Amino acid sequence: MKKILFMLIFYFSLSAIVSGAEAADMCRNIKVEPEIKFSTSYGQLSYDFRKNTKAISLIAARIGSKEHGAFATGLATVSVDNEYVLGTKALPLRGGKGYCVVPESVQVFVGFSRPIIYISNELPKQSCQYNLVLLHEKTHQRINKAALDYFVPYFQVAAQKIGYELQPIYIQKLSEIDRATDEMTQIFTDRYDKVLNVFKKELAVEQGKLDNQTNYSIEDNICKKFNAKRFRR
Repeated sequence: MKKILFMLIFYFSLSAIVSGAEAADMCRNIKVEPEIKFSTSYGQLSYDFRKNTKAISLIAARIGSKEHGAFATGLATVSVDNEYVLGTKALPLRGGKGYCVVPESVQVFVGFSRPIIYISNELPKQSCQYNLVLLHEKTHQRINKAALDYFVPYFQVAAQKIGYELQPIYIQKLSEIDRATDEMTQIFTDRYDKVLNVFKKELAVEQGKLDNQTNYSIEDNICKKFNAKRFRR
């Protein structure tokens, strides 16, 4: 009797597994195209003229900035922010076999926050060096803006491609929809963060074209020539 009971339990357990696997396959075969919403922002640029050169250098060291020499008296910073929000819905399967959680919408934000330009309070205002450092840091922020503008179309294409490739997730009960949504969001995040990392690397390359010894020398000579002409008068 116990052997028969065990066999029956095993049979129904196996049937449930097979049924669940079939249902999961049914979910994977569903093709959906969620609504893609992409947004971005440059952030609100602000200026900080209160800190001395040492304080600015400490901030630069903390964020890994490459400013050197005279240009350590200024600094341009910005934060690259991103957020991904997925909306899902559960589609019931026939025969009460569970549900397919499908992506209904994907909201993607990639942009900047807290762009700040620091200028040392030790620089004489309206001096050549003050104006040159200010121009240098403004150029950094213009590079940020230009790089973001360039990448926005790629961000939008990537959001659509990854969003459309998301596979529905099978659940047995509606109470599992939050878990499935979190799982799907993590899948999207892992893939989209790779796109974002490409942007960050390219942005660093573009900023490096401004922060190098050759360019520092060219910019520094501007003030040397300006001051030389000024004092000859």
